[in-house]
Amino acid sequence: MRLIAGLTAAALSGLAAGASQQSADVYLFQPSASRQSSTETPAIPKEVARHILLQRTSQQRYGSDLRDIPNSIDTQTAVDYIARFGKGPAPLLAHSDKTDASQLVVILEGAAAKQSTLLKEKLGQHAAFAVADPPSAAANNHLMALFRNLGVASTQQCGLSSVINPFQEDCWAGPSSVVKYDLRTSPKTFDTLLDNVSRLNKFVADGDLEVLLVLLPESSRSSKLSRWSTAAARTGSSASDLRRRRDAETVISDSDGDEHNTPAADPPGPGFPSTHPLRKSIPHCFTSRSACVNETNNCSGHGECANKFGGKDADAAAPAVVCFACACKATVVHAGDSSQGRKTVHWAGNMCQKEDISVQFWLLAGFTVTIVAAVAFAIGLLFSVGEETLPGVIGAGVSRNK
Repeated sequence: MRLIAGLTAAALSGLAAGASQQSADVYLFQPSASRQSSTETPAIPKEVARHILLQRTSQQRYGSDLRDIPNSIDTQTAVDYIARFGKGPAPLLAHSDKTDASQLVVILEGAAAKQSTLLKEKLGQHAAFAVADPPSAAANNHLMALFRNLGVASTQQCGLSSVINPFQEDCWAGPSSVVKYDLRTSPKTFDTLLDNVSRLNKFVADGDLEVLLVLLPESSRSSKLSRWSTAAARTGSSASDLRRRRDAETVISDSDGDEHNTPAADPPGPGFPSTHPLRKSIPHCFTSRSACVNETNNCSGHGECANKFGGKDADAAAPAVVCFACACKATVVHAGDSSQGRKTVHWAGNMCQKEDISVQFWLLAGFTVTIVAAVAFAIGLLFSVGEETLPGVIGAGVSRNK
């Protein structure tokens, strides 16, 4: 009987501890055009919330296989939550000089119930969603370490009043930033937030800033959940997913860039991708023929690398100025059998990757201009002839009626 009573008491205490664990409210500040009209506050697992934070602060397009999603939620629902509360996709055909809004994630740790109520009244809005199982303070430190390795958080962070200004260059190292404040050790941070709500809304309304505010309750500080995602911490899926996505999206552009004047970025931490977007530009000149061949894929097979100021030999005694670049050549394309004809294609570009249609363009443009000019001249000539007065001799042979 004593054993049963002890087990019952332990189970009841565990249930009481679970009931006392409060959820973490998450507020989303974004322009009214993108704001969700629903007043429903869904409770989502911490693993899905972690993906939302990573997606909003990712400097590349975020992608993950969501292997760490718990069984309590299906993958499609998790994807819907990430699409709903994450950063919106950039428009494909946007022609605007205005840059995308900066992304800010503010994590407030150790919020009391009274502070949560006061903040809700001050903001005048419902929480976008709630983290059903907020983890411990140690898990929050691990999450901030991940953000620091990704380059969106700093060990020396600014005060909240400065962080919410996206134009404060000393507090922003890029388009995304993550900060965490402990309200138990820094209680004035909460008052600063209340005093700057209108200023925060102004930046959001102007389209300069989007904010995700995570309000972690004090009861979660001593939670037994030591990670936001145990599976991701065990397999390192966050770093591998972002690195795989980055490598898949490395592009070779035709824009000119000065690779010698670009400062070298700090190497990322072990196991984490670089936080700076990769930009591969093809310069006009290379220092050696081998470099030209490797970087241009041997001029895309449509030419050969040659020194503009010397011969084709790359590594012979070089002249004072060395500039190896692609010398594009014409290629002949046969249409079926040789009797059916052939077509000569000319190539251009730093890698000889573009088909040169300048000759066709000028022929078509010249022919069009010539035809338009000829038609205009003919119409003008007809008008000028028609406006001439008839000679008086025409009426001389007409007899009068008697």
